[in-house]
Amino acid sequence: MIIVIIYILTIFFGKDYFSISELGIFFTILGTLWFLFSLKNFSLTFSFLKISFQPIILIIIGLISTQQDSFLMLKSFPLILSSLFFLAFIYAEITKEFFLIKYIGKFKKLDEKEEIYLQKTHAIWIGVTAINVSLHSYFLFYRSTAEWTFYSTIGWYILLACGILFQILFRRFYERKKTD
Repeated sequence: MIIVIIYILTIFFGKDYFSISELGIFFTILGTLWFLFSLKNFSLTFSFLKISFQPIILIIIGLISTQQDSFLMLKSFPLILSSLFFLAFIYAEITKEFFLIKYIGKFKKLDEKEEIYLQKTHAIWIGVTAINVSLHSYFLFYRSTAEWTFYSTIGWYILLACGILFQILFRRFYERKKTD
């Protein structure tokens, strides 16, 4: 995520000093270097795709923004990533392959009650990521670059914190309901 913040700040500060094409070329080169670095973990697996999808998107955005001279395309990277997270939660809900369970299960042995609770929280995160995609779209298409920069660097962290707080409150409600 630090690369995304650097990306956004580079656009915000670089827009006054560089053309869209120059920024697009810069991000294409950066994405290419990032992708080449990810090749050290190359394998034809899903985990390699998870490692390499961000640099591939960055390369594509850099190329399209350079070719189309599109500042909007250049600013679309956070929206695209947010949309992919939203789709990942939807996919997990449909396939019942809840990655929150897999991720937390790496650090802690989960009992059946905890797994059921985590399955239910996927709906919360579908909602949070849907709101995030909506807000990213709103700031990308309808607000100034400064407002887009604020939301893309800080605002979505506030939304994430609210989502975590809501999940904690949901857990308290869920546990209280189970004991009644």
